[in-house]
Amino acid sequence: MRPPLLDRDELLARQAFQLALVDLFRTMALPDDIMAAAAAALGSHLDVARCGYDEVSADGAMTRGVSDWSNGALPGLAATPDGDGDGDGDAALGAGVIADLRRGRTVIVDDCATDARARDPATARCWAQAGVGALIAAPLLRDGQLAAVLYLHEATPRDWTRADIALVEDVALRTSDAVDRVRGETAVKASEARYRSLFESIDAGFCVIEVLFADGAPYDYRFLEVNRAFARNTGLDDMIGRTMRDVAPDMEQRWFDLYGHVATTGEPLRFEDPASALQDRWFEVYAYRVDAPELNHVAVLFNDISERRRNEVALSESREELELATRVARLGRFDYRPADGMLRWDDRCRALFGIPAGAPVEYESAFLANLHPDDRAAADAQVAAALDPRGTRMFDSEYRTIGQSDGVERHIVAHGIAFFDGDSPIRLVGTVVDMSDDRRAQAALRETSERLRLASRATNDAIWDWDLRSNSVLWNEALTRAYGHVLPDAKSTGDWWLEQVHPDDRARIHASIDAVIYGQDSDWTDEYRFACADGRYADVLDRGYVIRDEDGAPTRMIGAILDQSTRKAAERQLRAINEGLAEAVEVSTADRDRLWELSSDIMLRAEFDGTIVAANPAWTDMLGWSMDEIVGRQLFSLLHPDDVAHAGLAAAGIARGEAVARIDNRYAHKDGSYRWISWAARPGDGLINAVGRDVTADKEREAQLARAEDALRQAQKMEAVGQLTGGIAHDFNNMLTGILGGLDMVRRNVPEPRPDKVDRYLEAATVSAQRAAGLTQRLLAFSRRQSLDVKATDVDRLIADMEDLLARTLGENARLEIRRQDATWPVTTDANQLESALLNLAINARDAMPEGGRLTIETENMHLDAHYTEAIGDLAPGDYVAIGVSDTGTGMSKAVIEKAFDPFFTTKPIGQGTGLGLSMIYGFARQSGGHVRICSEEGEGTTVKLYLPRFHGTAAASVPTADRDLPRADGECVLVVEDDVAVRMLIVDILGSLGYGVMEAGDARAAIPILESERRVDLLVSDVGLPGMDGRQLAEVARRHRPDLRILFVTGYAEKAAVRGAFLGPGMEMITKPFALDVLAERIREMVAR
Repeated sequence: MRPPLLDRDELLARQAFQLALVDLFRTMALPDDIMAAAAAALGSHLDVARCGYDEVSADGAMTRGVSDWSNGALPGLAATPDGDGDGDGDAALGAGVIADLRRGRTVIVDDCATDARARDPATARCWAQAGVGALIAAPLLRDGQLAAVLYLHEATPRDWTRADIALVEDVALRTSDAVDRVRGETAVKASEARYRSLFESIDAGFCVIEVLFADGAPYDYRFLEVNRAFARNTGLDDMIGRTMRDVAPDMEQRWFDLYGHVATTGEPLRFEDPASALQDRWFEVYAYRVDAPELNHVAVLFNDISERRRNEVALSESREELELATRVARLGRFDYRPADGMLRWDDRCRALFGIPAGAPVEYESAFLANLHPDDRAAADAQVAAALDPRGTRMFDSEYRTIGQSDGVERHIVAHGIAFFDGDSPIRLVGTVVDMSDDRRAQAALRETSERLRLASRATNDAIWDWDLRSNSVLWNEALTRAYGHVLPDAKSTGDWWLEQVHPDDRARIHASIDAVIYGQDSDWTDEYRFACADGRYADVLDRGYVIRDEDGAPTRMIGAILDQSTRKAAERQLRAINEGLAEAVEVSTADRDRLWELSSDIMLRAEFDGTIVAANPAWTDMLGWSMDEIVGRQLFSLLHPDDVAHAGLAAAGIARGEAVARIDNRYAHKDGSYRWISWAARPGDGLINAVGRDVTADKEREAQLARAEDALRQAQKMEAVGQLTGGIAHDFNNMLTGILGGLDMVRRNVPEPRPDKVDRYLEAATVSAQRAAGLTQRLLAFSRRQSLDVKATDVDRLIADMEDLLARTLGENARLEIRRQDATWPVTTDANQLESALLNLAINARDAMPEGGRLTIETENMHLDAHYTEAIGDLAPGDYVAIGVSDTGTGMSKAVIEKAFDPFFTTKPIGQGTGLGLSMIYGFARQSGGHVRICSEEGEGTTVKLYLPRFHGTAAASVPTADRDLPRADGECVLVVEDDVAVRMLIVDILGSLGYGVMEAGDARAAIPILESERRVDLLVSDVGLPGMDGRQLAEVARRHRPDLRILFVTGYAEKAAVRGAFLGPGMEMITKPFALDVLAERIREMVAR
């Protein structure tokens, strides 16, 4: 029987022991420390010889030495041999005891010598070797499995009391709980550390937000946690505790609605969406609810995918442009696979062979079988040559096809390139184009040329063909028949021709010919006296036409000289008769002449065809023309072009005997301006008799009032409009730098002589890349990423430089006409923005002329007085240049005009217009100190006029740089930092070829050790947008080590002028990609030579 339980004092002492043990456990964080402390405390409290813990490993084996306390009566178990010899460390308990412990039973042995378990020899040996006379072993269980054993040993037998046993079991239970607690806390801390490490190290942005609701609807969210990548992906710093509305008041409501849905439903969301309030970034987002639902906490994992979206848009646009270019050029595409003898043809290619869509296309039965018999062998041989790995691998052929379904013969030109796997051809890919119309046109041209040759032999007009490059003139036979000149091979020089012009006419004719050759017009007509071989001079009328190449440069001038000596003699005779007639009637018309002379209104008598017979002196006062200049001239030649038709109808009515009470139209003043004249006219004596009064001031007052009313309405409307920003730019500049630089390096490094084809291909690729670069720059300017770079600008030169771009923008159906006023003033404006405005207006005009038409751009010097500018508002009176852009399109209604400058207003279908174009032009004009207005009627076309302030001085002309050798180095050393491999390679190669010492680095991290070293560096050439530390930050590091180091930045973006000023420090310059290698070399030479 077990001894009785404790008395009251012993019980209080034991409770105190248990409380002290619990307090001790609270201070410990390691399981081994807990078990060691418990063993020492329990062993001392129960006064046993040995107390300790053994753990059980994952495979169930016992381990020794977790804790082993002894009072000295027995040695520690670490010094005791393994009792049962199995090497598993069993706390001197024996196999039988271990079995009971695994069943969760506490084992009590009062006397090891007499206990029934001692009958097991192994157990008895184990107890004997450990010197155990009595023991208690209590199991520590985890998930129902034995995890450890608490043992107490006595050297002699001992009667264990129920209180002893209960205390041992209690300590075992408390020890198990404490160990589990600290292990759980350790696991939680490790898990938290792993979570925090993952949270801070991932590239994706991560945050935890609290969604804020008002009246059940989400309106904002607060940031509770953010990782390091959050700022990099959003551009937002220090966000913990702040709300999104705090930093981005214009954030779209849909973001709050999406996160509110996640918070309220618990449903995770994965989506992609743009955030215009965060610099138009695109994000890929995964959002899910965390913590208690009532907290409205949402975890957001996201990535900035703006670059990917831009690439996707660029790829889509590139594919669309390729498809559009192929369709516009009417090209068919083919793809021949020699392995299976099959051809992949698009619909255009099939049509050229008369093969329906969907039908299989085989090389022999479809391609060769449908070629003209005379062309079949040659085409087959050209295909075989292209597929020969020893050849050029290029396929260039011209052949005729016989349509399989329609039997039509077509002339086809094909170009392709073969692809190989080693020496085995795998594909021949290329395009075909139907040249049938061209071949027919060439045949017709040959026939026409022959007819022209025969006609020139039959006419008395001296036909000439002037080659402007060689200065040689080819004449027909009429030069000899009409004027007696006999020339070797019917050829002369241009100088010989001018020598035949009468000396008094020569300077005038020379000047008029030069004006048309080096101007913008192509037609030339003039009269002069031409020397005959017999010494006399013939009165001739000469007409010519200038032929220009694709760049607009004059190459030839073709014309014909008409002998009008007989007519001129008749005119002189007629003039003499008229002079005599005038003298005969002078007396009878004296009274009329006095009225005629004194009237302040202009008077005239004219033929019904408009030829002026007589005019009074008021013409000189009112319009500046002398009588000699007016009489005999066509009245309609003085009319404003827009008024000719109206005046013609009135003249036709007078010819029918109808009187005209009033007709208002504009007549040209000799100074080039136009005056409004109000006419009253009636027929008499077979002539038109008319009196006109100058009503220009009345018309100007009417126009000024209308403009003032329109300007006031527009100003009031636009005051409410904020600054409009936007636009997209497709950044091809790094690629274009690699392409252009690579082509330049090929041209410089491939030795002469080269095959002609190589130079042609190099030139074609260079021109295409330069056009792409020009387009990119214009799109960046159009996007208004730059602040205005205001300077003196030659408007006429700017428009002339844009002529090709505008013509391409309009397309083939629309005609471009440019009218320039002589001596147009320079203006003060941003040339890039003006180009963008004109391009935008041309695009609008093209869209308004779907069936084709005419776009007219004209310039005019104007003085705007105070009456006009006051009606507009903040526009100063003074000199302006008006740039008018007029189309013959559908026009606008008055209601549309009133809203035309409103942002986002557009009449185009959804997806075809943003409505920002005209509002941006309006803002640009007003920011430039000018004005813009629209004149239009439905069905009558549209005119948009830009008024830009005059620059008092001369606009600087761009001087073309003559080709010359690149400047070579003088021992300098340049450090090139560029992350784009192709661009870095080009810069390093060109600098190396010029003799510079060159060091290169792919990013700032690689460049800094060089800058910190003692190595010579005369110039740092760095990209701005480097990964990690950007180019400007690298420059600061470089200046700390090398204060006088000169730095040249290269960038693929055209920065804002204001930003550029703040960006660059002393000794720093910037060049924009794509750049020409010679421009880069010149800039570097200039910087290192300072």
